[in-house]
Amino acid sequence: MGGVVSFILAYLSVAAVYSLLSISMNIEYGWAGIPNFGKAAFIAAGGAAAAIVAAQLGPPLLLGVKGVVPGGLGFFAKYNALLNAYAAHPAATWGVLVLSCIIGGVIAMILGVLFTFPAVRLREDYLAIALLMAAQLVWIVLRVDKQIMGGTFSMVLPSPDFTPVARLLHVPDTVVKVLFLWGLVAVFLYYSEKLMNSPFGRKLRAVRDDEIAAEALGKNVPVSRLQAMMIGSFLAGVAGAIYVLVHLASVNPDYFLPDITFMILAMVLVGGVGNNWGAIAGAMLLALMDRVGYIIGSRLATEYGMLWGGYLYYIVYGLAIIIAIAFRPQGLVPEKPVKTPAWRVYIEETGETPRFLKPIWARLRSLRARRKGKKEG
Repeated sequence: MGGVVSFILAYLSVAAVYSLLSISMNIEYGWAGIPNFGKAAFIAAGGAAAAIVAAQLGPPLLLGVKGVVPGGLGFFAKYNALLNAYAAHPAATWGVLVLSCIIGGVIAMILGVLFTFPAVRLREDYLAIALLMAAQLVWIVLRVDKQIMGGTFSMVLPSPDFTPVARLLHVPDTVVKVLFLWGLVAVFLYYSEKLMNSPFGRKLRAVRDDEIAAEALGKNVPVSRLQAMMIGSFLAGVAGAIYVLVHLASVNPDYFLPDITFMILAMVLVGGVGNNWGAIAGAMLLALMDRVGYIIGSRLATEYGMLWGGYLYYIVYGLAIIIAIAFRPQGLVPEKPVKTPAWRVYIEETGETPRFLKPIWARLRSLRARRKGKKEG
């Protein structure tokens, strides 16, 4: 594949992963108003689950051989033998992915309860600080405890084998991987859209918009926030396992530094808080800026000696947040009214469908028609 095609596929891959994470952040921050500054901890739960399944749980369950504990004597030699066994049994790599997603999601959900419950009754800023410290704590534990993912040493992971499907479609494996990732984005999007327009989603928005009014109407605000954190954390854990197994095929504690939290938060802010389509749009835009900024920054650092060039993508994220808040606080795709049963009655009575209730392809078609009418006029 050419350089441009490789860049596009790499971009689409990372954009899909960021979209998964942005949707989970949107559930917490966009719907429930929880500033989850500890998102990295729940993503790390998925990464840790992938490492544990690949090295310790997967071999006896999927390969019929004994697993190995990272950090032990002769670990890398034994683990390389396991990787060769996974390569000889491609179906086992899919088992690793499924187990990692389930275990990672459950661990992340449990961590979400443990980290949120003590501070869920406090103000949002105190909760944000508590979650930020929790993420730092998880990162330190992963670096110090070598038995989870090898400490500071990276672990290569058995990535799912896309070769049979790629041969069937006569396309490279990378194309199938990108299609698989975006298929997962579609699943996340469908689930979150259904959840958002359910009574539970409307309750979360009520808690976010007016906590006192929600309590006056009998809604349990702390429990609602805790439920939102459980759902968002579970999805983040699943996305974390997908991130390290499918996108990176390796794991290291430094993949889960706290800065990944603010990258995801920037995507939600730029795309549109409270709108899942906006979260995806923000993820795609900032993923592109991230890739381009990294390439330009690396070149500035290596060819021109500008050492700050390696941090250019951090500058890009900061500027994106400032510009979004200053000029487009509602985001690229603003939050839409909730689809309640009352709108169904309105449509039956008037025969008119509000624009925000129409499918996206119908909205695009009407937008093209309006533009065409303006040109003819």
